[in-house]
Formats: sequence, C-alpha cells, structure tokens
Amino acid sequence: MTKRAFGELESQILLILQSAERKTVKNVHQALGGLDNYNTVMTVMSRLAEKKKLGRERVGLQYEYWILPSTNSFSFLDTLKQKFFGVTTSVLVNHLIETADDLSETDLEEMERLVLKAKAAKTKVSVK
Repeated sequence: MTKRAFGELESQILLILQSAERKTVKNVHQALGGLDNYNTVMTVMSRLAEKKKLGRERVGLQYEYWILPSTNSFSFLDTLKQKFFGVTTSVLVNHLIETADDLSETDLEEMERLVLKAKAAKTKVSVK
C-alpha cells in the first residue's frame, strides 16, 4: 500500500464530498478504496472542518461532513485545476482519461452521456 501525500488525500476527500449528499468518515474511507488509514482520513476531515472547508454535524454516534459554500468565486474544481495542473477543464479531463488505468467501457459510456448532457445544457443557455 502506497501512502498518499496529505495534500493529495485532502484533495481526494474534497472531490468525494463534491456531491450534494453528506458523508461520514466511513463513507469517504470506503470511497477512497480503503487504501488510507481510517484514522488518517478522520483526522484530515476534522482538519478540513476546522479550516471551514467542510461542515460537520454529529448524527447519532458519528459525524456527517459536507463541503461548505465557498466565500470566494472559485469552485473546488477550479482550485484543483489551478493548483495541480494549471490547465483548462478539457486538458484536465484528457489527462485523467489517459492516465486512469481503471476505466471500463461503462465508465466511458457514462462520460459520453455526461458530455452530451453538458452540451445540451450549454445549448439551452445559449438559446435563451
């Protein structure tokens, strides 16, 4: 098992939490594939909450986390693109596709569906 750098783990956690739904440490740990120590994931998520990057609420015996609305105009993806790649979205997506060794035919079909959906949404915006 290779250890992930703190910045990379933090970025991966934020990426997982980009969905609108709240997640527990266990959910995030599972989404990361269980490669990182559970306590490390919990610590990083707690620190992100302290930095006001994540919201946190106790539900039963555990906490649920979510991304807090940013006070600046940059989204997480914008920050990721600037900090790690310094590129446009299309270059980032191309890099991810070319370097991912776990892309299945189903993944590619889903990406194609999402691209078509994005094109349709852009067309509707342009027409208005």
